[in-house]
Amino acid sequence: MFRSLRSRLTFSHALVFAMILLALGWVLQLVLDRNLDGSATNELLTAARGQASRIERSAEIQPPFDSDVPSAASLQMAVFAEPGDVYVGEPSEALAWLKHYPAETTDLTVSGERVRVVAVPAVVDGRTVAWVVAGRSLAAEDALVHRVRSLLLVGSALAILVSLAAGWWLAGRAVRPVERAYEAQAGFAADASHELRTPLTFIRSGVEVLAERDPDLGRDVLSEVDYLTGLTQRLLLLARAERGGVTLERVPVDVAEICRSAARRSEGAHATSLSLVGPDSLVATGDRVGTEAALDAVLENVKIHGGGAAELRWTPNGTEAVLSVADHGPGLDPEAADRAFERFFRADPSRTRDTGGAGLGLALARAMVEAEGGRMWVEPTPGGGLTAFVALPLA
Repeated sequence: MFRSLRSRLTFSHALVFAMILLALGWVLQLVLDRNLDGSATNELLTAARGQASRIERSAEIQPPFDSDVPSAASLQMAVFAEPGDVYVGEPSEALAWLKHYPAETTDLTVSGERVRVVAVPAVVDGRTVAWVVAGRSLAAEDALVHRVRSLLLVGSALAILVSLAAGWWLAGRAVRPVERAYEAQAGFAADASHELRTPLTFIRSGVEVLAERDPDLGRDVLSEVDYLTGLTQRLLLLARAERGGVTLERVPVDVAEICRSAARRSEGAHATSLSLVGPDSLVATGDRVGTEAALDAVLENVKIHGGGAAELRWTPNGTEAVLSVADHGPGLDPEAADRAFERFFRADPSRTRDTGGAGLGLALARAMVEAEGGRMWVEPTPGGGLTAFVALPLA
């Protein structure tokens, strides 16, 4: 249980950390991409506007100068006389993709690379006489963004691995005190239950002798001793079950015979009224004693909470043998039904023994059923009441 809690804490910590890294990485990549994109556009516009200014100052349409600056070697420029499709310069130097496009900024794909082209007008005496076009590849920017993205992915993966290790260590430190307290509580319940059995047996023997003189008082005291004895036995079984100390056999058992036996015992001990429905024989895999103990706990609840009457049914369902005990008592609201298998939980919060037991019956029953490889749950009974189900694998 605590290992599962530690794992959930670790992975939740890593998940939150991964989401933060993802958000930061996405924002960083978006900002970098926009900055590089804007810088490339500004560089092209600056170069094109410089050539347009020279044309406007000289009032003469002239081709651009060849640049001897290495950093500008990748930038290409051309001049087109109005109406914008007459190339100015040597036709052999014209590039097929470098031409006047309708938009000021145009993105193209040339030889698998992104290329950006800008067009700036040259205006003389209020009339556009030419268009200066500048363009260059954006491969360098794309490569930089790709490298940054790869670094972010690798760095995030390493950071998440470190986060998992740190989270596992921190979760272990956080869970350890709770685990120790839980083990101490279970150990106390087991030890206390074991130690109480001997004095309770002695007290009961003494009270039986004293009851011969005062039967009424003796009957009341014996009732209290029996209650304490049953409580300590259930605490011991439950503590062993939670610590993995309950080992139940998984052998073929006749579920029908177990149900009939539990019904006879309940009718004799609690005066319950039970109707039995099921085939004469139904063989499942489990432990006879564990299954009977679970049914005893459920049928005791029928006496206390279910009005003393119920239908006990057993039937095959797919790969399982399903036992059900349906009463028509007050039932449980959804919240209480979810907590029905908690230790010491009672639908009646007053905790009086007149209206309820110690709140261990269903908790112990489910521990027994799960120890023999089955499962147990409760559902509302159609028409009112509560139905407890026990499912065991078919033999």
